[in-house]
Amino acid sequence: MKATSLDSLMARALVLGACLLTAPALGASGVKVLEPRLSTVKPTTPELDEETPVERVVVKFHEGTRVRLRQGMIRAMNGERSQEERGRMARYKLSEGRLDQDLNEAQRVMKRSWRWGVPERLFRQDEATLAERKRSAENLSGKEMADLDLYYEVPLEPGMKASEVEELIAQLNALDSVEIAYAEPVMWAASVEVSSDRFSSSARHDTRQGYLDAAPMGIDARYAWTVPGGRGAGVKLVDVEGAWNTAHEDLPDFFHQGGTTFSDGEWRDHGTAVLGVVASQSNGYGVTGIAHEAWVGGQGIATQSMASAIHHAARAVGRGGVVLVELQAPGPRAMKKCACNQSQCNYVPLEYWRANFDAIAQATAHGVHVVEAAGNGGVDLDDPVYRGAFNRAVRDSGAILVGASASTDHAPTCWTNHGSRVDVHSWGEKVVTLGYGDLSGASENRTYTATFSGTSSAAPIVAGAVASLQGAARAAGKGPIRPRVMRELLRATGTPQVPGPKHIGPQPNLRAAMPRLLSR
Repeated sequence: MKATSLDSLMARALVLGACLLTAPALGASGVKVLEPRLSTVKPTTPELDEETPVERVVVKFHEGTRVRLRQGMIRAMNGERSQEERGRMARYKLSEGRLDQDLNEAQRVMKRSWRWGVPERLFRQDEATLAERKRSAENLSGKEMADLDLYYEVPLEPGMKASEVEELIAQLNALDSVEIAYAEPVMWAASVEVSSDRFSSSARHDTRQGYLDAAPMGIDARYAWTVPGGRGAGVKLVDVEGAWNTAHEDLPDFFHQGGTTFSDGEWRDHGTAVLGVVASQSNGYGVTGIAHEAWVGGQGIATQSMASAIHHAARAVGRGGVVLVELQAPGPRAMKKCACNQSQCNYVPLEYWRANFDAIAQATAHGVHVVEAAGNGGVDLDDPVYRGAFNRAVRDSGAILVGASASTDHAPTCWTNHGSRVDVHSWGEKVVTLGYGDLSGASENRTYTATFSGTSSAAPIVAGAVASLQGAARAAGKGPIRPRVMRELLRATGTPQVPGPKHIGPQPNLRAAMPRLLSR
């Protein structure tokens, strides 16, 4: 692509960013006019394979219904409904009588089995905070945001399968007042198993971090470190997943530790490897993170939904901060059999599920950069089976979706998800970072690996690039960069992928992106 066309592309992105700062237009009545939020199309057939492990059923009531949890019961707060909410409720031709009937029926079907618990709020933040965050996101974006207090979960007994809740979901989706009900599958780390050689112990491994090198092989983080702020200084980043080893010798102190973590060592290794790519310290041993002067933290998902965890993380990092979404889950069956990585066949990014999408959309409206692993399911996200969930013309969360390439070139890995919604890519194999211990490590606090892989390894490389660019912008007095502007910058200045049918976008190139950002 010619430089002039890149400039034009960036100009359009910057105009969009400027538009996001503009207050919503006012109608003739003086009421703000927001871009309407599209409702989800309810599935007419089961979305997941019968044997898919699921951990909760999620229920979302229509906008404007003002359904709230009171004394353990889901109730419609009819007397508290605002004029705006009444208008949104009328959009779906819902009367208060119809809503009350639907709520009674919903609670009846949700309580009819001992194999699941009583309904709870999906987002555990207090109601006032959720309401204020919704209001501010709408004012900032000019777009109608979901009322996250309309989401509820029915916790399921451990070990339940999708087939065991199909009837419950169908009964809930049959109610006019329900926007969507679905089974949320158990979520997994977006890494893959690869074979590797063992290396002898070594005190320093940064020379093996090829992803730090200049383009075309790496993202040229070493160049970014020569730019004021390019090491991520002042930028907050929170990783959302299962666990971390916060005592690792090469990790900084966490500025934020939220949620509850799993006690499993595999989860700790995964989270430690992820944050090692971003923030390992520049201390003369181990490895060096892309944005090693950034403030990092973790938000655990052991006792809360992913959507709630994303919301907490976005509040923690604030405008200009970065939330890294490192998990994936089994989605609809787009392929009967994958060419490789069969154990994760048909796994998709988490924004496929509406609660996660709404949490991410609200975060990006608040100026938070959300970097999301595209997943290792080997599928084309443009497949009709996803009903437009990854079609930007239908909906766009504002997140940066990351695919994975081979370490030797920019060819998509066999198992990476791909499609028009995938924005950028990076190394999906042979990533040197913390944890696991195949590279060296006499104890868990001194483990290193040369084989971190998957979109789990690609996403933190991109998140590090985002933190580096945001740090440079901050140091130059340019303030927080709008998420969609950042996303377009990475796409416009990156190293192209190998041509082919699997679209995973370019790999970030900080040497090309940094001057473009600072000259805007």
